Amino acid sequence: MSQKAMVFIDGGWLYRSRTTLFAKLGEENFEIDYATLPKIFCEDVANRLDEDISLVRTIYFGTIPSARSGFNTSKQYAFYDFLERSCGYENEIHEVDVGTDENWIKMSLASSLLYYAAQPGAFDIALLIGDDPDYAPVLRRARLFGKRIQIVGAHDADGKEPPPAATLASRSRVADFPLLWIDDHASEVRLVRERVTRVCKQCGREEETTWAGPEFFCVACRGRHRK
Repeated sequence: MSQKAMVFIDGGWLYRSRTTLFAKLGEENFEIDYATLPKIFCEDVANRLDEDISLVRTIYFGTIPSARSGFNTSKQYAFYDFLERSCGYENEIHEVDVGTDENWIKMSLASSLLYYAAQPGAFDIALLIGDDPDYAPVLRRARLFGKRIQIVGAHDADGKEPPPAATLASRSRVADFPLLWIDDHASEVRLVRERVTRVCKQCGREEETTWAGPEFFCVACRGRHRK
């Protein structure tokens, strides 16, 4: 029987960790392949255990800084919609005041992880993509329910400071497996887009694009919309 895995993604942490991914590949910027991301680490755990792993749920925890002047909330909502429609994620998103993002995310992720840990048969292994040491208490509690924990962290971009993941993992009874490092998989999580021909939803015109979202609008229609 395969082991059930749930992936819990700290969206704020993942966004901040992009600099480490960029540095690993010597690039200034690239897109993350969100659809592949949870599968990469589930496969890593499966290979380590020599067991079948079934990914049953991926939850992304994020925020919308609705009070921030000039912030494009529609673009952020479109990103979260993309995660649900195209990547199969479930989202827990909170509208927050500026400066409170991290606390909302951590509280939301911790409560959800513990909730599912308490549900019989919900999962066997939790993969935490995020390495804040504040997660230590909830990881210990989840393990009391008989769940196994895998932490995915990131090395410091300049290599000068011990990564938070090392601090979290050093605390007793928080994980069952050695740390995984997202930057060790930088080339795998880097999205490589293929150019394809798509039909504009509004005018019906065909156009080449790398956009993989569920709806496509051509350059002309997007330009008219901005006006």
